[in-house]
Amino acid sequence: MESYVYVRNLRIRYLNHGSGTPIILLHGYSFNADTWYEVNLINTLSEKFNVYALDMPYGQKSKSDKLMVADRDEYADFLEEFLSILKIKKPILLGASISGEIVLRYLSKNYDAKAGIVVGPVGVKVLSEKLNKINVPLLIIWGENDKIAPLSDAHLLASLVKNSTLHIITNAGHACYLDDPQQFKAIIMNFLRKFEDLSSSIS
Repeated sequence: MESYVYVRNLRIRYLNHGSGTPIILLHGYSFNADTWYEVNLINTLSEKFNVYALDMPYGQKSKSDKLMVADRDEYADFLEEFLSILKIKKPILLGASISGEIVLRYLSKNYDAKAGIVVGPVGVKVLSEKLNKINVPLLIIWGENDKIAPLSDAHLLASLVKNSTLHIITNAGHACYLDDPQQFKAIIMNFLRKFEDLSSSIS
């Protein structure tokens, strides 16, 4: 289901499917929420979770209004406001590339979350002094051949976040979810098993 909500006077588009523990999917700069349809992640997750795929107010293909002047911390605050308006509690957050950085910033601010999943996030070195503040489980997914976010950042991130797990997808680039969607989804579903038993109690 496609819906819109106003956040900071911006018309923000999001997709919502399923029920259970909420999961928020955030796209990379070259994509939008529909990307998660294309790799069949929304359909897969919505069998057991309440999935929200959000068009962030940046990106080449985003169908939301664009927030032209904002730093990355402001985008993390924006995300918190979006979740508050929709009354979404204790979500699991997934972000790719720039949105992966936004998820890391969100979690380092100790905003409400059950867990995080980041896919080739940019800006890891810039955030290095804040990452030890993350206190929820974090799944880190990286493409072995990522030319935008170096693989060294993956190991740095894993070393700085205590409760983290790193998976590297071989023969995959920055958008590893496009290069190997089956392995990408399998890694995520394995991580999410620990949260499935909560699904029936959260709507």
